[in-house]
Amino acid sequence: MLFVSGHKSDKGILRENNEDSIYVNDKVGVYVLADGMGGHEGGEMASNIAVNTIAKILYSTYTDRQKKNFQQIVHKALQEANEEIILFRKRDFNLANMGTTVVISIFLDEVFYYTHLGDSRAYLYKKEESLIQLTTDDSLVMEMVKQGMISKDELRTHNLRHIITRYLGTPELVLPELQHCDTEINDCIILCSDGLTNMLSDKEILSILRGNISRGPQSVCNALVDKANTNGGDDNISVIVIQNK
Repeated sequence: MLFVSGHKSDKGILRENNEDSIYVNDKVGVYVLADGMGGHEGGEMASNIAVNTIAKILYSTYTDRQKKNFQQIVHKALQEANEEIILFRKRDFNLANMGTTVVISIFLDEVFYYTHLGDSRAYLYKKEESLIQLTTDDSLVMEMVKQGMISKDELRTHNLRHIITRYLGTPELVLPELQHCDTEINDCIILCSDGLTNMLSDKEILSILRGNISRGPQSVCNALVDKANTNGGDDNISVIVIQNK
């Protein structure tokens, strides 16, 4: 199975720093995206720690991957990243609020595995016809949707949308379940930060995918980030698009 990917990370229009981090490795089928929080220095450091720690563990265990222990490997990567962020928080009072979301995708034996913490998302773009959100945001507004307090259409604009309920950098880490789905030729997996999804509706993302995927995943990434900036660009914007070729 061959995968071709594109990626782009941009600070957006209103932010001075980019606190997102990404890792892309088509050779071993590992992709990681993190959206840091806790101020300029703290957010940038937290996302970097998360991406580098997780990528290092997943890359080093590439030849040892087996379905029976794969979730354990991913959980180990998340736990080590969490502990590393907590360690930095304890060293510097100015970093006391640092933390990060994370979304991970791994391809193993022709199956796409994914997991996440926070409101960074994974989508499946299916045969140029549909866009399916695979992850469910770990956020206060999503809990409000589940309880019927607000509609799903209000997620992108609600004033509490930035409050996340699960993330890396907390002693109360709850490890997420590793999930999976099959992909077919020309299907795409999209990983993105909320800087994209708060600026673009799923309908807009789908339209850009349809209009640009024939030119490759990088063309899609460029177009998505450009459109998010055109729509306001009020946060850092990061996206990875992986196409099954």
